[in-house]
Amino acid sequence: MPCDFNLEKLTSSLNNIEKLSKTIDEDEKINTYGTFFDSKYEVLQLYILFMFFGVHRDVINQFPDLNKRNNYEEYMNFPDVD
Repeated sequence: MPCDFNLEKLTSSLNNIEKLSKTIDEDEKINTYGTFFDSKYEVLQLYILFMFFGVHRDVINQFPDLNKRNNYEEYMNFPDVD
C-alpha cells in the first residue's frame, strides 16, 4: 500500500490554518481591546464635552454649590412618610 504525499497540498492546508489562526487572534484582540478608531472616538467625545462646558459655563454656574453654603436642608426636602 503505497502512500502518496502531496507536499503542495499539505503546505497549502497549513498556510490556510495559519491564516485562520491569525484572523481569530486579531478578532479576539479587537473584541477585547477595541480598535484604534474606537479610542479616537472616545477622545473626541470627551473633547466635545469639555468644549461644551467651556463655552456654556453658565450651565455649570447654575448648579447649587453645597460646600460653600453649608445649607443642606434647603436642597434635601423629602416628603413626610406616615
